[in-house]
Amino acid sequence: MPQPDANSTSPTFCGRGTDVLGVAPADGFCLKHYAQIGEARSLAFAPNGDLFVGAPSRVTGGGASGGPGAIMLLTDDNHDGVAEEHVFLSQLGPKTKLDDVHAVALGGGFLYFTTSSTVWRLPYTTGDRVPSGPPEDLKLPSAYGTGGRFTHGLARSAMGQLLTSKGTYGSCGDSQGGDVSAIAADGTLSPLAVGLRNPMYIRCHATDEVCAAMELGEDNLPGAREKMIMLHPQTNYGFPCCLTAASPVPNISASLGMMCDTVTAEDASFTLNDTPFGFDWEPGKWPAPFTGAVFVARHGSFYSSPQWRGVGIVYAPTDPVTHAPIATSGDAGAAVGEADWKPFQDGFGPGGSVLERPSDIAFSPDGRMFIADDQGGRVFWMAPTTLMAPDATTTTN
Repeated sequence: MPQPDANSTSPTFCGRGTDVLGVAPADGFCLKHYAQIGEARSLAFAPNGDLFVGAPSRVTGGGASGGPGAIMLLTDDNHDGVAEEHVFLSQLGPKTKLDDVHAVALGGGFLYFTTSSTVWRLPYTTGDRVPSGPPEDLKLPSAYGTGGRFTHGLARSAMGQLLTSKGTYGSCGDSQGGDVSAIAADGTLSPLAVGLRNPMYIRCHATDEVCAAMELGEDNLPGAREKMIMLHPQTNYGFPCCLTAASPVPNISASLGMMCDTVTAEDASFTLNDTPFGFDWEPGKWPAPFTGAVFVARHGSFYSSPQWRGVGIVYAPTDPVTHAPIATSGDAGAAVGEADWKPFQDGFGPGGSVLERPSDIAFSPDGRMFIADDQGGRVFWMAPTTLMAPDATTTTN
């Protein structure tokens, strides 16, 4: 385990914390180790900067393992840039472990989280270190737990809408695909975006009523795409019959292929198998060209040799109103493609590398970007070298 630098008085964040040795941070930034959490898959911040981590023990489709099967809580009471680690919740009941937790979200006096079959909530007040009540099952329809994927996404919008995702396996003619849906107070699901394969990660903008999802294309299928989609009602992305708008999968009937003419086009795309996972928008505290940009954790290819081609963190500028990524190549208004995603942090790789596979990104209230690494079992943070830190005597709880 790395040792804390034990500096809680530096005026900048980069003067605190534990440097990650063996990796070159992005120019003008520092990279710090924050916590050791096995199979860290999802991140969600409380208003005071406490960080919740969804860390299942169930093996994921991409091969991550070794997690605690818990929602972990990371605090930094002395402001030294190194986390104090707490197990917030590890069981749903005396005999029910939390092996299949995946996504976490906060808001409206609750901490929400997913398991393979439903969404749960716990009463939460900022600063809580342990739950103040038992988990409550939101009793989602049984279909939520079908599809073969336990890695649901979860997000709460600025105006309080709770969203969750469902991925599915399937081929054209035998599946309706997965979706992103809003959860009503009685557990009813109202689909927003349908025709999805594996939308594991969804996130809502911190201040504006804007939410998005990352959609993973069919592995190794020629023409398939990884997609970023801005979430709007009554949209259909065509899985499993369509690769994208007006583009059917190979070798299907003409009648099935015609449905692709009405499919919604994605807002941005990535190279197939680069595997975009978690993402977040910079909240306005970083210098240009990063101000307001969307940052994406690319998990990398499971199939490449060597493995994990495309792994790393990339970013793109965004429209200040819609927060959708903006194309930086080609004509104005052109679709955002692979060339528009700019590299930000590299150094990730297989075989016990210092950085392995980023799984989620979340910006803290103080402006730092936190990164989960599910394969390496760690949480890191990054900040511009100029970002000012609070005084160590300041309390945020």
